[in-house]
Amino acid sequence: MRLVLATALVLAIATPALAAPDPVTIGCVGQKLDAAVKAQLAADVERNLGNPGQRPSYNPAVTRGLNDATTACANERGWSGAAATASGVYALAAVGLPVAKRVVQAKGFDPAALEQQFAALPDEVRRAPLSPKATQDLIRAAVTDEAQQTRANAELLAQYFAFLNTLEYASADFSR
Repeated sequence: MRLVLATALVLAIATPALAAPDPVTIGCVGQKLDAAVKAQLAADVERNLGNPGQRPSYNPAVTRGLNDATTACANERGWSGAAATASGVYALAAVGLPVAKRVVQAKGFDPAALEQQFAALPDEVRRAPLSPKATQDLIRAAVTDEAQQTRANAELLAQYFAFLNTLEYASADFSR
């Protein structure tokens, strides 16, 4: 995600500040991604989740696809650079979340329960990047079975909560 965030930041700097975006349009970038980019993004998310402890990375085709879709949406809708960046980050998380749900479920965790746990956090915590302490608290609450208390599961859940969190804070950033 960091590579995509850095690329989106370049776009944000290059895009002049424009009108406040309509919150319902945040999904524009995800809608503009072609099937091949979405498939590659899903494969990258699965690979990233399968490699706990390693920094997530994305194929250059994913980065290009996200940047192209973000630029097109920003131009069509008159978004500011910050709104465009938030929409690109949101798209990455929105496309990746179903894969993350499948992976955590395969590891014995209930995605609905994890989402409920995340949703119970105060708005100000959910709408900003999670602190390490908040992430650690979420993981501790989610892993009550001693057999599941492994570093790999903790890192997997941290990534899952990061997807949920990214949707929240990207939405909040988009609307500012």
